[in-house]
Amino acid sequence: MNKLPPVIYSTEIKPEWLDYNNHMNVAYYILVFDLALEELLLSLGLGGESARETGISTMALESHITYDREVALGQEVEVRMQLVDHDHKRMHLYLEMHVKGPISYLASTLEQMSMCVDLNKRKSTSFPDKVSERIEALSQRQSHLKRPDRIGRKIGIRK
Repeated sequence: MNKLPPVIYSTEIKPEWLDYNNHMNVAYYILVFDLALEELLLSLGLGGESARETGISTMALESHITYDREVALGQEVEVRMQLVDHDHKRMHLYLEMHVKGPISYLASTLEQMSMCVDLNKRKSTSFPDKVSERIEALSQRQSHLKRPDRIGRKIGIRK
């Protein structure tokens, strides 16, 4: 059994994502993670089309991102996702962005709490039954994975 979370998104770093330091700008790390999360939502029966049809979507409540190593033009990255926890209206997610290639490495991590919302009422709501079933099935498929060491981190200057 694979001890790593599944890859849910891959992409190549584009020229417009670079900043004046000649590496990927912080905003585009978040974009790559957001594109990966959209793939997750689609697999669960959520996403843009579903939101327009049902008025049910998800919103991020809190995110923690780390920038571990630089990512440069033309490098390929893949994003792995682990469902850390969930309840009837929230998902605690952990994603890692890895650079692929001869020298692979962890580039960035994202920990996020997201919540199901009723867009018409602009309030939290329970996931629809079919979505809840898919989240539970994902949780079962990932039940063998170790809880990530990097979640729940605090920011601060170590003294």
